[in-house]
Amino acid sequence: MKKYKIIIFDLDDTLIDNTENIRHAYAKMMQSVGEPYTETEFQRWYSIDHKFWEDWQEGLIELPENLKSETGKKSETFLNWLRAQRVLIYFNNQITLEKAIELNYLFMNALKENVIAINNAYNTLQYLSNKYQIIIATNGPQIATKEKLSKINCLQFVNNILSADMFGYVKPRKEFFEGIQHTLNNYQTEEYLIVGDSLSSDIAFAMNCNFDSCWFNPNKAPLPSKYKPTIIINDLIELTQKL
Repeated sequence: MKKYKIIIFDLDDTLIDNTENIRHAYAKMMQSVGEPYTETEFQRWYSIDHKFWEDWQEGLIELPENLKSETGKKSETFLNWLRAQRVLIYFNNQITLEKAIELNYLFMNALKENVIAINNAYNTLQYLSNKYQIIIATNGPQIATKEKLSKINCLQFVNNILSADMFGYVKPRKEFFEGIQHTLNNYQTEEYLIVGDSLSSDIAFAMNCNFDSCWFNPNKAPLPSKYKPTIIINDLIELTQKL
């Protein structure tokens, strides 16, 4: 096994049960507008949210003229507009941009409240943090990441938290990794290992950047031939055995 120095963990559905986290935040958002929670409507929100960030990742989201020159890594106006778009889509554009921004803030803050750890997240991070730098790299909002880790008592094991908000790019874009390298003083690619549940985001990210990856596959899903993870695990604790 290679001598890694840095292990980059994805957050959602790798260390955190993201679906239950989103369900709670969605319910709080709907409560604020006087609407009841229903599973059907939650699934619609979940689908819209997921597809929106996929479209953003693929460059399919059209920016207004005043934001076209921005990457998103500095402007609060840019981030507010971007995050509010999926709220507008969900409400069929029947609310104002200002209201969508307000609801998005409520949603993101609620993401910090009901946080459930993936099995063995604590034990795995505790063990690995004695041997490696532990970095969290997430496409999710930075505003919630630190709180989530704190809620599952894992913040103490993490050296740095890096999010798409910071760089203006999302995984699997190579520019995200360039931002990581710059932040961490340009370690060599062979010194990194990324751990994540998403083939299209985490494993593709590693492949785009030419470093090793570990696919966290708790459901034992089949591996499509176009993805080439270095390691495959079904439980996080397996990583401590393989490293």
